[in-house]
Amino acid sequence: MTRTTRRYGKVALLMAGIVLASVLLTQFTGVRQEATGKTRIVASFYPVYIAALNLTQGADVEVVSLTGPTTGCLHDYQLSPENRIVLSEASLLLLNGAGAESFLDDVLQDMPTLPVVATSAGIDLREAGETAHHEDHDHGEGTLFNEHIWTSPARYAKQVENMRDGLCRYDPANAARYTENAARYLAAIEEMGDRLRQTVADLPYTACITFHDSLAYMAEDWGLQTVAALSMGEEGGVSASALEQAEQQAAAAGRVLLLYDDQYPVEYAYVGSSAQQSRVLVLRTGVSGQEDKDAWLDAMAYNLQVLQGEEGEANA
Repeated sequence: MTRTTRRYGKVALLMAGIVLASVLLTQFTGVRQEATGKTRIVASFYPVYIAALNLTQGADVEVVSLTGPTTGCLHDYQLSPENRIVLSEASLLLLNGAGAESFLDDVLQDMPTLPVVATSAGIDLREAGETAHHEDHDHGEGTLFNEHIWTSPARYAKQVENMRDGLCRYDPANAARYTENAARYLAAIEEMGDRLRQTVADLPYTACITFHDSLAYMAEDWGLQTVAALSMGEEGGVSASALEQAEQQAAAAGRVLLLYDDQYPVEYAYVGSSAQQSRVLVLRTGVSGQEDKDAWLDAMAYNLQVLQGEEGEANA
């Protein structure tokens, strides 16, 4: 055997070793790596993406939003060819869960080796349209859940914990970084949640009417009783019977907050006129925005200003 042949033989063995190491890395960590060597983390939509940006700060990974920062809620979202390419290049997929990403159900069945983390795991969910939450309520098969869990600081914190655990499990090389970042972000979320609850507790209101499901968890987190839930943005609009019932509930409550998602126009606010006192608040849910890791905290800080009477009010 010539020296040249031995040299090429060593190169071949080295390349084979690299390939084997790559296969083993995927098997033991569950993460595929791109040719660049970077782990590519794909977040399903904006709220999940913002959480991922916070947890991956300083880690040598790439974070991509599947649907873009301005898409908003994923109702009736259609998977595009570009989305399929992004998924095919993903090392790990982060989902909101609770039915938000139903448009991915079929395609994920064809990608059984892609690691997926559903951040809603273990979170107490409400059914869509519920005015009051019942912890002992059994959800039947096919139940439609309210997926807007990130709007509640308490539930959002659990999402961040689930994301942290998933990232550490599938990418242990960066586990220390994910854990450190999560601790810092969770502290900020808890502080914001405390400030919001205390501010609401100081208001002369204990009841509210929500004008979109996106506000249900928020109201519950703040300690408000939702006496009526109207669905703005739904096809066909709000029914006359629902509006009449909301007026009756407002009158019975006496003092009522009318909570609007700023993605939708302020309509039907007259339902609060039957109450002794009502106040219209237009709130941000953090469902879309800029590619800024502080976006969720900024949205909640805006809501704090609204509650304090500095922003986002309209006349009932």
